[in-house]
Amino acid sequence: MTSKHLERRTTPLQTRANKTVKLILETAARLLEEIGFEELTTNKICKAADLTPPALYRYFPNKYAIVSELAKQLMDLQNTAVAESSVNIRQDGLDVNRTATILSGQVQITRDFPGGVAVLKTMYATPQLVEVRLTSHEELTDGLSSSLMNLDLGLTEAELRRRVRLMIEIGNSVVEMVVENPGMDEATMIQDTAEVMHFLLTK
Repeated sequence: MTSKHLERRTTPLQTRANKTVKLILETAARLLEEIGFEELTTNKICKAADLTPPALYRYFPNKYAIVSELAKQLMDLQNTAVAESSVNIRQDGLDVNRTATILSGQVQITRDFPGGVAVLKTMYATPQLVEVRLTSHEELTDGLSSSLMNLDLGLTEAELRRRVRLMIEIGNSVVEMVVENPGMDEATMIQDTAEVMHFLLTK
């Protein structure tokens, strides 16, 4: 499946069109939680949202495009939160507890996002959505590496970028693990992860 099949067909410009797209996404997120990606179909979304198939297909070609849009929105929120936190890193330097707070924030963003846990799980389990995740991680790597270059870490630009990318992959894996396992000792897991990430930048 090409990236073209994961994109919206049109971008809504009118209020009514925006409401329709929002309804499609919210309904798909709810169904994703209830029945999972394999059972999700555009017909089920239309029925649950009380829409005709042509109304849905005007904006999305298939269910992959709908979930791709949800995944992009979720990851944009996560990346924005990290970017805002990186301002403090530039000003105050590295701090394990701040890193733990950022990770906790990523967990909360995922839980607060409509169908967030299901969207995250689907994004990691569906080969067609790999590009969405990788693109998001590359963008975050660019931004975070740029912020950290201002610190005297004793790392070359290439070394820093490699370690930042590893941190992002570790962080996202832990966020996924925590949200999918409510009984886990979340605070300890996040603190341990923050210490590992801090080690990557200081050793």
